[in-house]
Amino acid sequence: MKRIDWWLILPIVLLSSLGLLILRSAAPEIFKYQLGFMLLGIFIWIVVSLVDYKIFFAFWVWGYIVSIILLLLPIMFGNYVRGSYRWISLGPVLLQTSEIVKPILLVFVAMGIRKWYVILVMIPLFMIWRQPDLGSTLVLAAGLVTMVVSKYSLKKVFLWASLAMLILSLLARIFLHGYQKDRLTTFINPYADPLKSGYHVIQSVIAVGSGGLWGRGLGRGTQSQLNFLPERHTDFVFATTAEELGLVGLVLVLIMYSILLWRLNILMSRTSDEIAKAYLLGVFGMLLFQIFVNIGMNIGLVPVTGITLPFLSYGGSSLVSLMITFGLVQSIWYNMPYASRSFNRKVSISGI
Repeated sequence: MKRIDWWLILPIVLLSSLGLLILRSAAPEIFKYQLGFMLLGIFIWIVVSLVDYKIFFAFWVWGYIVSIILLLLPIMFGNYVRGSYRWISLGPVLLQTSEIVKPILLVFVAMGIRKWYVILVMIPLFMIWRQPDLGSTLVLAAGLVTMVVSKYSLKKVFLWASLAMLILSLLARIFLHGYQKDRLTTFINPYADPLKSGYHVIQSVIAVGSGGLWGRGLGRGTQSQLNFLPERHTDFVFATTAEELGLVGLVLVLIMYSILLWRLNILMSRTSDEIAKAYLLGVFGMLLFQIFVNIGMNIGLVPVTGITLPFLSYGGSSLVSLMITFGLVQSIWYNMPYASRSFNRKVSISGI
C-alpha cells in the first residue's frame, strides 16, 4: 500500500465517480454500461500497475503491429456510425480501437524517441484521421509531439511548428471534410448559423452560464435534461456539469485535473529512466491538450472538435485506454527506488 501513489489514484477515482453521477442524471439509460467499463478499467489498472513497466516497454515493436491491426478492424468488420468507421461491435457495446492504441503508440515513440523509425507513428495517425476521427488524431498527436520536441531546442521547435502550421493551413481546405470546415468557421461567429453549425456552441455556453455558483441540481438542468444541449454526456459533459453543479462543481473538477498534471510533473522530475520520462511527458501533453480543448470548446474559446473530457465523459473505450495509460504511470512510480519516491528529500518541479 505504501508503494501506491494516492495522488494519482484519488483524482482518477473522484473524476470517474463524478462522471457516473452526471451520467446517471443526464443519460440514465447508459449508466450501467459506463459502470461496467469503470469496474473493468479498475481491474486493468491494477494488473498493469503491478507489472514492471519495462516488461510492457520490451514489447514495443509488437505493440506497434497490434495497433495497426486494431485500426484495420473497424475498416474490415466495423460499424458505420455517424459517417465514420471507428467502432467494432462486442455484443451490446462498441469498442473504439483508436482509443486503445493511444498508450501503445506512446510507448512506441518513447522507445524510439531518437531513432529514425519513430516517423512510422505517422501511419497509425493517418489511419485514425481517415476513419475519420480528427479529435483522437489531435489528442494523440499532442502527446507524441510533446515527447519529440522535448529533445530539441526551443528555436528548432518554433521553426518546425511554424512550418507545420503553414503547411496544415494550406492543406486544410483540401483534406478537411465539410463539417470540419463548418466547425472552424462557426468558431469565429456561432450566431451566424444558430440553428445548425453554431447550435452546439450556443447551447453549451447557455448551459455553463445558467449553472451559477451552486448549480441547478442533479436532474434539474434545463439545457441538458430537455435535450437542448447535444452530446450532453460526451463532448459537452463539462457544460452539463456546470449547469447542474455550478461553479463549485467545476472548481472541483479543475482541482482534480491540476493534481493529475502536477503529479505527472513530479514523477518526470524524479525518474532517472529517460524512456519512462518520455512516456510520462507524452501522457502529460496528451492530457493537458484534451482538457484544454474540451473545456475551451464548451465555453466557445476553441472550435468544436469532438474531443471528450478525460474520466468525466461517457465512453468505455476511452476509460479503459486511460486506465491502461495511468496503470503504466503507476507502474513507473511503483518501480522507482524508494529514495526517489519519498517526499522527505527536496525535489524541484521541472518546467515543461
